[in-house]
Amino acid sequence: MGYVWSILLFLSALVCSGKCMAGVELSTTKKLVIPVDNVTPKITTQDVQKVIPTDNVYAETTSTMMTRIADRTFNLWFNSDVVQESLLGKAIQETQETLKTDVVVPASSKQGISHRFSFRVEAFQALAKMEYKGWLNAAVNYNAAAASTDVEFRERVFRDKDLTLSHKGTSSNSLAMIGLAWQW
Repeated sequence: MGYVWSILLFLSALVCSGKCMAGVELSTTKKLVIPVDNVTPKITTQDVQKVIPTDNVYAETTSTMMTRIADRTFNLWFNSDVVQESLLGKAIQETQETLKTDVVVPASSKQGISHRFSFRVEAFQALAKMEYKGWLNAAVNYNAAAASTDVEFRERVFRDKDLTLSHKGTSSNSLAMIGLAWQW
Protein backbone atom coordinates (compact mmCIF):
# COMPACT_ATOMS: atom_id res chain seq x y z
CA MET A 1 0.00 0.00 0.00
CA GLY A 2 2.89 2.40 0.85
CA TYR A 3 4.39 1.63 -2.58
CA VAL A 4 1.18 2.72 -4.32
CA TRP A 5 1.08 6.02 -2.40
CA SER A 6 4.66 6.84 -3.29
CA ILE A 7 3.96 6.22 -6.99
CA LEU A 8 0.84 8.42 -6.86
CA LEU A 9 2.82 11.18 -5.15
CA PHE A 10 5.59 10.93 -7.77
CA LEU A 11 3.08 11.10 -10.65
CA SER A 12 1.27 14.09 -9.12
CA ALA A 13 4.60 15.90 -8.83
CA LEU A 14 5.27 15.29 -12.53
CA VAL A 15 1.80 16.41 -13.53
CA CYS A 16 1.90 19.59 -11.48
CA SER A 17 5.19 20.67 -13.11
CA GLY A 18 5.95 23.53 -10.72
CA LYS A 19 2.45 23.97 -9.34
CA CYS A 20 1.05 22.01 -6.46
CA MET A 21 -2.52 20.80 -6.27
CA ALA A 22 -3.59 24.00 -4.53
CA GLY A 23 -2.48 26.04 -7.53
CA VAL A 24 0.48 27.71 -5.80
CA GLU A 25 3.61 28.38 -7.86
CA LEU A 26 6.30 26.75 -5.72
CA SER A 27 9.24 28.47 -7.42
CA THR A 28 7.97 31.94 -6.47
CA THR A 29 7.00 31.28 -2.87
CA LYS A 30 9.02 32.98 -0.14
CA LYS A 31 11.19 31.01 2.22
CA LEU A 32 9.56 30.25 5.59
CA VAL A 33 11.39 32.14 8.33
CA ILE A 34 10.74 30.96 11.90
CA PRO A 35 11.41 33.81 14.34
CA VAL A 36 13.88 33.41 17.19
CA ASP A 37 12.41 33.93 20.66
CA ASN A 38 14.57 36.56 22.36
CA VAL A 39 11.90 37.52 24.91
CA THR A 40 11.48 34.39 27.01
CA PRO A 41 14.29 34.18 29.58
CA LYS A 42 16.51 31.14 29.30
CA ILE A 43 17.41 29.10 32.37
CA THR A 44 21.17 28.74 32.69
CA THR A 45 23.29 26.43 34.84
CA GLN A 46 24.10 29.43 37.04
CA ASP A 47 20.38 29.90 37.68
CA VAL A 48 20.04 26.24 38.66
CA GLN A 49 23.04 26.53 41.01
CA LYS A 50 21.39 29.51 42.70
CA VAL A 51 18.31 27.40 43.46
CA ILE A 52 19.59 23.89 44.14
CA PRO A 53 21.96 23.62 47.12
CA THR A 54 25.28 22.05 46.17
CA ASP A 55 26.26 21.45 49.77
CA ASN A 56 23.90 18.47 50.06
CA VAL A 57 24.50 16.73 53.34
CA TYR A 58 23.60 13.04 53.07
CA ALA A 59 22.00 13.08 56.51
CA GLU A 60 19.60 15.77 55.30
CA THR A 61 16.00 14.68 54.85
CA THR A 62 14.01 15.20 51.67
CA SER A 63 11.68 17.68 53.36
CA THR A 64 14.64 19.74 54.61
CA MET A 65 16.16 19.79 51.12
CA MET A 66 12.82 20.80 49.57
CA THR A 67 12.49 23.59 52.15
CA ARG A 68 15.96 24.88 51.24
CA ILE A 69 15.16 24.76 47.51
CA ALA A 70 11.85 26.59 48.05
CA ASP A 71 13.58 29.21 50.22
CA ARG A 72 16.31 29.80 47.63
CA THR A 73 13.74 29.97 44.82
CA PHE A 74 11.65 32.52 46.71
CA ASN A 75 14.73 34.63 47.53
CA LEU A 76 15.87 34.56 43.89
CA TRP A 77 12.41 35.57 42.72
CA PHE A 78 11.98 38.24 45.40
CA ASN A 79 15.39 39.82 44.73
CA SER A 80 14.77 40.02 40.98
CA ASP A 81 14.49 43.49 39.47
CA VAL A 82 10.91 42.88 38.33
CA VAL A 83 9.67 42.15 41.85
CA GLN A 84 11.78 44.84 43.54
CA GLU A 85 10.31 47.50 41.23
CA SER A 86 6.72 46.28 41.63
CA LEU A 87 4.22 47.60 44.18
CA LEU A 88 4.61 44.40 46.22
CA GLY A 89 8.41 44.75 46.33
CA LYS A 90 8.23 48.40 47.31
CA ALA A 91 5.68 47.67 50.05
CA ILE A 92 7.86 44.89 51.47
CA GLN A 93 10.95 47.10 51.42
CA GLU A 94 9.05 49.85 53.20
CA THR A 95 7.86 47.35 55.82
CA GLN A 96 11.41 46.08 56.31
CA GLU A 97 12.65 49.65 56.83
CA THR A 98 10.07 50.32 59.55
CA LEU A 99 11.27 47.19 61.41
CA LYS A 100 14.76 48.70 61.85
CA THR A 101 15.61 50.68 64.96
CA ASP A 102 18.83 52.26 66.21
CA VAL A 103 19.23 53.44 69.79
CA VAL A 104 22.26 55.55 70.71
CA VAL A 105 23.20 56.39 74.27
CA PRO A 106 25.81 59.16 74.04
CA ALA A 107 28.84 59.31 76.29
CA SER A 108 28.49 61.50 79.34
CA SER A 109 31.96 62.98 78.79
CA LYS A 110 34.51 63.35 76.00
CA GLN A 111 36.48 60.34 77.23
CA GLY A 112 33.33 58.27 77.89
CA ILE A 113 31.99 55.47 75.77
CA SER A 114 28.82 55.84 73.74
CA HIS A 115 26.60 52.81 73.33
CA ARG A 116 24.74 51.93 70.16
CA PHE A 117 22.07 49.26 69.80
CA SER A 118 20.76 48.25 66.37
CA PHE A 119 17.67 46.10 66.07
CA ARG A 120 16.67 44.60 62.72
CA VAL A 121 13.75 42.31 61.99
CA GLU A 122 13.65 40.95 58.47
CA ALA A 123 10.23 39.38 58.65
CA PHE A 124 10.09 38.11 55.10
CA GLN A 125 13.40 36.30 55.53
CA ALA A 126 12.56 35.12 59.07
CA LEU A 127 15.64 36.83 60.55
CA ALA A 128 16.14 38.93 63.67
CA LYS A 129 19.41 40.76 64.33
CA MET A 130 20.70 42.77 67.26
CA GLU A 131 24.06 44.56 67.38
CA TYR A 132 25.78 46.40 70.20
CA LYS A 133 28.76 48.73 69.92
CA GLY A 134 30.24 50.28 72.99
CA TRP A 135 32.48 48.53 75.50
CA LEU A 136 32.86 45.83 72.87
CA ASN A 137 31.18 44.80 69.62
CA ALA A 138 28.51 42.13 69.94
CA ALA A 139 25.93 40.68 67.58
CA VAL A 140 23.07 38.24 68.02
CA ASN A 141 21.36 36.79 64.94
CA TYR A 142 18.32 34.51 65.03
CA ASN A 143 17.25 32.64 61.89
CA ALA A 144 13.72 31.31 62.43
CA ALA A 145 13.72 29.26 59.21
CA ALA A 146 16.82 27.32 60.29
CA ALA A 147 15.97 27.57 64.01
CA SER A 148 19.52 28.72 64.71
CA THR A 149 21.10 31.43 66.82
CA ASP A 150 24.51 33.03 66.29
CA VAL A 151 26.20 35.09 68.99
CA GLU A 152 29.49 36.91 68.36
CA PHE A 153 31.69 39.14 70.50
CA ARG A 154 34.56 41.18 69.00
CA GLU A 155 37.21 43.15 70.79
CA ARG A 156 40.06 45.09 69.18
CA VAL A 157 43.31 43.76 70.69
CA PHE A 158 45.84 45.31 68.32
CA ARG A 159 45.67 48.10 65.74
CA ASP A 160 44.37 45.79 62.98
CA LYS A 161 43.44 42.60 64.89
CA ASP A 162 40.22 41.60 66.65
CA LEU A 163 39.68 38.78 69.13
CA THR A 164 36.40 37.04 68.32
CA LEU A 165 34.28 34.72 70.41
CA SER A 166 31.33 33.14 68.67
CA HIS A 167 28.68 30.57 69.42
CA LYS A 168 26.34 29.03 66.87
CA GLY A 169 23.53 26.87 68.10
CA THR A 170 20.50 24.93 66.91
CA SER A 171 18.21 22.56 68.74
CA SER A 172 20.36 19.60 67.71
CA ASN A 173 23.94 20.90 67.99
CA SER A 174 26.12 23.85 68.88
CA LEU A 175 29.56 25.17 68.05
CA ALA A 176 31.70 27.59 70.05
CA MET A 177 34.77 29.22 68.49
CA ILE A 178 37.50 31.63 69.45
CA GLY A 179 39.56 33.35 66.81
CA LEU A 180 41.81 36.18 65.82
CA ALA A 181 40.69 38.28 62.86
CA TRP A 182 42.78 40.92 61.16
CA GLN A 183 42.32 43.42 58.39
CA TRP A 184 44.89 44.28 55.78
